[in-house]
Amino acid sequence: RKEHPTLKVRLPDSIRALSHSELNSATLQSADVIVIGVSSPGVRWASDVLENHSARPATLALVTKGLVALENSINPPLTYADALDRSLTDPSGNLVGIGGPCIARELALRQPTHVVFASRDIRVARQLRSVMQTSYYRISTENEIVGVEACAALKNFLCIGVSAMITRYPMDQSNAKNPLAALFNQAVQELLILSRWISSASEGVSASTDTAFMLAGMADLHVTVGGGRNSRLGSYLGQGRQLKDLLNNELNGVTVEGVDTGRMLYAGFKHACQTKLLDPQSLPLSLAILNSIMHDTPFNFDFTHLPPGSDHET
Repeated sequence: RKEHPTLKVRLPDSIRALSHSELNSATLQSADVIVIGVSSPGVRWASDVLENHSARPATLALVTKGLVALENSINPPLTYADALDRSLTDPSGNLVGIGGPCIARELALRQPTHVVFASRDIRVARQLRSVMQTSYYRISTENEIVGVEACAALKNFLCIGVSAMITRYPMDQSNAKNPLAALFNQAVQELLILSRWISSASEGVSASTDTAFMLAGMADLHVTVGGGRNSRLGSYLGQGRQLKDLLNNELNGVTVEGVDTGRMLYAGFKHACQTKLLDPQSLPLSLAILNSIMHDTPFNFDFTHLPPGSDHET
């Protein structure tokens, strides 16, 4: 194929596109780097394919955004950094999480962006950067892979509520911008709280990560609110629509990653709020989104529930 089927951009001559049925053991076993970019429900399938073909690349990278809740678990959900088997790579554990603002068509058209590669061993992230970086695809590296993976998934979930403000408050020929900005700020605050909570359950990871304010958090949230499936769902919810109806109609067959993330988040989130590990009064946006996802109710955000924050005096 010389043109990407959905992006409608010509592929470089050096790239050979194959369907998954064309992948064989020889091809996969000879790969130095494998990048998984399927939707979150397909990650287990992708890892099974690698195992079935005995493929153990030196580096396995993830652009998939999602969380994994263990069955009947009331603990925080896992990121793929913890959920995937470390033996998928040789040497083991050479997993790289990729986060940050990167709209596929813009990248295909070589518009500039800045992303982050994260690995527990930062040397692995730096090595992959040396292979992948171009003049328009700029890469930072860090070792907070759990924080990056958590933010990459959570921003899709929080985007749903922020994007509801795009349509909730119509004004003249446009829509009010203040509600959107207010909830964007709240989303970043909740991104920080939730990513720290998820990171705290990962062995050897600092719970004080500030990734929420960086590329995989706030920057990626900004472009996600600007367009895509999560933003589209949020815009519909802002009009008073409900999730089940949308998934049966306009979004039928569409994978909305933020919905999957919410479902993975729910049990652990609920338990953490009940046991005071999380303060629900600090997470009104997450509560409103989860209510719509888990109970199929219209999305409603009460601005009087915004936390007052800290008073600053100079």
